Amino acid sequence: MERRLYRSRHDKRLFGVCGGIAQFLRFDSSLVRIGVVVLTVFTGVPILLYLLMAMIMPKEPHWSYASDGFPMHDGPYSGHARMNDLDQEIDRLEKRALVQEVYRLREELGRYKGL
Repeated sequence: MERRLYRSRHDKRLFGVCGGIAQFLRFDSSLVRIGVVVLTVFTGVPILLYLLMAMIMPKEPHWSYASDGFPMHDGPYSGHARMNDLDQEIDRLEKRALVQEVYRLREELGRYKGL
């Protein structure tokens, strides 16, 4: 089975990057987080990489945990349904922010070309 690098949906603190890296490398996520903190304290570079990876890495698909043995309840009041709504809202806001940034950059580029 092909392994892919995703942001974790279940093992996350901020964006799920460290959890996704830990799943991909089959390490404990705490070790990955400690490594990121130590490298950030000494170099400062991992914080930039973390933010870049949070924007680039795709979220883990819902079906990847379909065979983990836990029942999936999609009722109107289940926690799973609320998390899906939250994830959808975050995705919508990320897309909206990206579109606004594109318009802002186009406007700025237009002003630059107009000089």
